[in-house]
Amino acid sequence: MIGSMFSVEHFPLKKESPIKFFYQRNAKRGIIAAVIVHALALGTYWTVWYIQEQNRVYATRILDYADLGPPPALTDAPEMPEVPVEAPSQPVIGIPEPVDDAEVSAEMTIATQTEMSQQIAPVIQDIEEENIVIEAPEEENIVIEDEALPPPDAFVPFETGPAAVYRVQPEYPELARKAGIEGRVYIKILVDKEGKVRDAILLRGVGAGLDEAALKAVVQWVYTPAIQNNRPVAVWVAQPIDFSLR
Repeated sequence: MIGSMFSVEHFPLKKESPIKFFYQRNAKRGIIAAVIVHALALGTYWTVWYIQEQNRVYATRILDYADLGPPPALTDAPEMPEVPVEAPSQPVIGIPEPVDDAEVSAEMTIATQTEMSQQIAPVIQDIEEENIVIEAPEEENIVIEDEALPPPDAFVPFETGPAAVYRVQPEYPELARKAGIEGRVYIKILVDKEGKVRDAILLRGVGAGLDEAALKAVVQWVYTPAIQNNRPVAVWVAQPIDFSLR
């Protein structure tokens, strides 16, 4: 029965019903009223805060330098607590044992490094069942190089760099000549103490056979050696070689 009382059929909506008109008018009034209420609330809050700040009293105390008194003395500082430090342990030293005089030879000597280097180890030439013949080898001429050549990535300081005194012009490859290819080839060369080119590696090339021609020619060059402390040294230097058709 109650459901039939509040059914849609008891409250029919007509097309000419003014609900839309009343809704729009009341919505505008509600928004305006809400804005006014919030504005009043914020204005009241900030007004009360401002009045409290104006009436608040801050305590200020001004002291003279003479009223501060002397600084505390260093002798009044609390003593630092002592930290126990363990004493270092004594090193363990072996006790020498006496040796009988009969075991010690007064003529015993130790050879120096010079004497040891001059001695030549014996070589067994013939071995028989009972007799062993030992002969010393003949002296040989051993040539020791004064200094090894530096690797390409090693830095060797020098005061005066090597300068080329004899050059061999590289042959221009026919393929590069026909193609009109020009450029500069950078080669890193090793110049020894006598000014000879001992090795050469390519740093930056052009191609078309120009790199190989430059390497083939530069190994035949002759330089004045680099000088460091008035002595010749072996160094790596970069040598550019230009190829031009003009």
